[in-house]
Amino acid sequence: MLSAPRVLVIDDERYVRGLLSELLTVWGCEADVAASGAEGLALFKEKSYDLVLTDYVMPGCSGLELVENVRNRDADVGVIVLTASGAEMDKHVRRLGFTLLRKPLQIEQLEVAVRQALGERKPGV
Repeated sequence: MLSAPRVLVIDDERYVRGLLSELLTVWGCEADVAASGAEGLALFKEKSYDLVLTDYVMPGCSGLELVENVRNRDADVGVIVLTASGAEMDKHVRRLGFTLLRKPLQIEQLEVAVRQALGERKPGV
């Protein structure tokens, strides 16, 4: 039997972390949560993940800084960035190769993005 995909959720809002973690569990994933970019990076260095789901605007370490660090450690891991920001992100999406979802989140849209990101992960990596 295949093991459940491992997903790291990083968001500074406790409610959002809890909701995302619960959704991922319902979708058959194993989720770890972190309240900051620094905490998320520490977890990412300790364990291997199939997907990183992170907020864009967080104190201390932005979502882009986090994605750059994740990419430097594992270029193949799936990454989804959530944002309420209206900032122009296309150049960052292309450069770092992540999926961008705008808040307020639509659960169906998130589920499709999670399944696509996990499906793109190379087997055995």
